[in-house]
Amino acid sequence: MMMLMNRMLKKIVKWLEFVAGIALLFVTLLSGSDIVGRIFKAPIQGAYEIISFTGGIVLGFAIPDSILARAHVTVDLIVDRAPAGMRSALHVFTRILGGMLFVLMGYASVKMAARLHAAGEYTPVLELPFYPVAYAMAGAFFVSAILLFVELTKKGGGANA
Repeated sequence: MMMLMNRMLKKIVKWLEFVAGIALLFVTLLSGSDIVGRIFKAPIQGAYEIISFTGGIVLGFAIPDSILARAHVTVDLIVDRAPAGMRSALHVFTRILGGMLFVLMGYASVKMAARLHAAGEYTPVLELPFYPVAYAMAGAFFVSAILLFVELTKKGGGANA
């Protein structure tokens, strides 16, 4: 059962990473096109709105892959010098704390998305709704929390990570 969940999580994370990569490419192309357009007095209408939305997707969707790849930052100076028991305790503490933080961020994003949807909030130029991006980021935050909690169940748990 756990192996199936790990495989499913990895597929979800890789899909999120792919979407984040495509979104980043899109932001780069749109930004460059808008800059060139401004030089010729023809900026792209709504570019700021689209770039802002897409930036949220890039940020939220890239975090789970960083967790899966264990690319998050550690303070090696402290962790490497600590006894093995202390490293394990730090590992558990940081994964629980990080997981809870992502749960809270996901919950807050869901609440914000619901408020935005209920209020009918849209961007001023393109009239795009705000709430889908908030829901998407919430989903990515919940995936990040699950990944951190799953790390606690692994033998050894990557205590040096």
